[in-house]
Amino acid sequence: MFRRVIVGVDGSKASVEASRVAFRIGNFFDIPVVGVYVVDTRLLEESFLADLAGVLGFTYYEGISGRVKEFLERQGEAVLDEFSALGRDLGSRVSVVQTVGVPYREITSQADPEDLIVVGKVGRRPVKGILIGSNSDKITRVSRSPVFLVPEDSGEFRKALVAYDGRSNSRRALSMATALRGVFGYDLHVLTVGEDVKRDLREEIRSLVGDDFTYHTATGFPEGKIVHFCRENKIDLLFIEAYGKGRLKEFFLGSVTSFVVHNLDIPMVLTRSPGE
Repeated sequence: MFRRVIVGVDGSKASVEASRVAFRIGNFFDIPVVGVYVVDTRLLEESFLADLAGVLGFTYYEGISGRVKEFLERQGEAVLDEFSALGRDLGSRVSVVQTVGVPYREITSQADPEDLIVVGKVGRRPVKGILIGSNSDKITRVSRSPVFLVPEDSGEFRKALVAYDGRSNSRRALSMATALRGVFGYDLHVLTVGEDVKRDLREEIRSLVGDDFTYHTATGFPEGKIVHFCRENKIDLLFIEAYGKGRLKEFFLGSVTSFVVHNLDIPMVLTRSPGE
């Protein structure tokens, strides 16, 4: 199913939860788990540090970026040491990478389409409100690989939902949900939703995953129905299509993905078909 699991780590609680999920997947499939820590170059810009000094009240001096870089590198070494120790304790095949750049770009560049990226849904920000947008959100937008988002309060996955429309990408999501079911042992639910559901996809789904699933349909706008279904049915894990192109009123649009990601605080896997 996957060649490797790539984990974006930053020492936050969400990052630790993501690491635990990644090690479970790596152990089940007997594949390497790679922890990636990125020293964010945006934090090293002198203009940024000068503004930050004014906000926080510390003394700015020319060349301070070198000291900040040293601090972040030491922090990265400590975070990766903890990641490696956790992986060894769990019996995983673990390795680590520390690099410098923009985190979402560096993490996605480390992954091939056959890999799975696992990241905490809300990572650590050195100064809340200064960096706009989370790295996890940007990773889901640019990644060629499927991305597993893990919130910091993630628990056991007992009920998983696949939002399905019969297209190739939703079939990939269904296949991935079926494979990861072996790791987590959840009940599988499949939801077909749109402004006008015109065909029953139950038999098509059965041909792909067998009989052990529960099928649901809903009419209306996909984004609202998916969020409502997850909340009402206490879904623990959602599989949806990653941001992509699409015709207006198609089942999955980028706007649907964005709405769901930002309105549900549950683990989710975003899939993208190879070549997209």
